[in-house]
Amino acid sequence: MTTSVEAQVLQGVELFDGLNDDDFRSLLPAFDETTVTAGQTIFAAGDSERALYVLLQGTAEVDLEPPRAGERVVAELAAGSVFGESSFFHASPHSATVKARTEVRLLKLNRPAYDDLLKRGNLAALKVAANTANILAARLQSADRFILELLEQIRDEKIRAAVMRFRNAMSHSFSSTVHPSMQVGSMQ
Repeated sequence: MTTSVEAQVLQGVELFDGLNDDDFRSLLPAFDETTVTAGQTIFAAGDSERALYVLLQGTAEVDLEPPRAGERVVAELAAGSVFGESSFFHASPHSATVKARTEVRLLKLNRPAYDDLLKRGNLAALKVAANTANILAARLQSADRFILELLEQIRDEKIRAAVMRFRNAMSHSFSSTVHPSMQVGSMQ
């Protein structure tokens, strides 16, 4: 099912920054609109579906299974949130589960539909990619600040060394294989 969402509803959603009415007209038919009931899984950790989601209404949560560091829910998503972007742009399984907390209304862009937009030279699709890069960069910078704050609090050299290996691995191009320094059990 394609979307009946109008461009005005999407104003203020970071994914659509800088898009004009013509951009929306060319882009929105590629999206599907769906409703998910409270408690239902939108996608699960390990799923390999490549789709980009925009939360229009309701709330959802990002859930780690199994819990890590005693936490299970690591983020709550509200209207306007964009998620699924990592697996959408980098073919890899989802690392977390996203569940509807309340009934949610979503826009979903499947990767094949996006690729079709690109093949047709759709400029709006490139704007979405640039906006997604901005979203990911902001999230990465936030994670980096958080790690630095933790390092200031932690004096353990093994943890510091592990973080340095992580930062080194992040400076390399991503591939489908895990960097040797990031493999489980390499915190020596």
